[in-house]
Amino acid sequence: MSLLAATRMTILLAFKTLPLLLIGFIGFLAIGLGNLGLFILFIGHALVVPTITELLHRVTGISSSMTTSNDIAQLVPLVPSSGASYTAPVNIMPSYWMAHISFFFGYLLMNAVGIYTQVPDKTADKNMVASRMSRASTIITITVLLLVVLSMMRMYTTGIETPAGIMLAIVVLGFAGVGWYKLAETCGARNSDIFGIATQMISQETSKNTPMTCVYKTTAR
Repeated sequence: MSLLAATRMTILLAFKTLPLLLIGFIGFLAIGLGNLGLFILFIGHALVVPTITELLHRVTGISSSMTTSNDIAQLVPLVPSSGASYTAPVNIMPSYWMAHISFFFGYLLMNAVGIYTQVPDKTADKNMVASRMSRASTIITITVLLLVVLSMMRMYTTGIETPAGIMLAIVVLGFAGVGWYKLAETCGARNSDIFGIATQMISQETSKNTPMTCVYKTTAR
């Protein structure tokens, strides 16, 4: 296999398993950084998204929302026995791939909106506040565009997604992500600043304070 072909295969596999990569990366960062917002987002992907998606599948369990089960339709590819084929139908109203992606971007979008609308301290530098709002607005725009682009790529490259299934995922799971962020705020993750830009609101009075640190006092022996 040539280098170009191997690279293409790697990109396709990464796109197919994108939700799993995101969930694993979120969990790793949540533990490594101790970020409560990321940890709650990880819990949402592990528990909330499968539950809501399964409930939607029970409501939309009609033949028109089914597709033949295969590697692309499954979030976690099946490993059939020798000689077996994928024949079991899979509900794509919505697919688990679109459900996780919509929930993820809904949560991130609400986080960016929360940072953008955050009321600055009276002593905060106006230039820093303007920079924070500009970055937040840029992230909001990029987040919306990425969601649209990924949805279109998923539909046209796989051939299994439907416009109705994609819209259902964006509306239901996207708003679920927004609601999950609101719940995270009540659990103490307010302004968790996943994007790391809320620090642009440091007040001038705070910045003038002399930095301090704790040190151990050595004792003579």
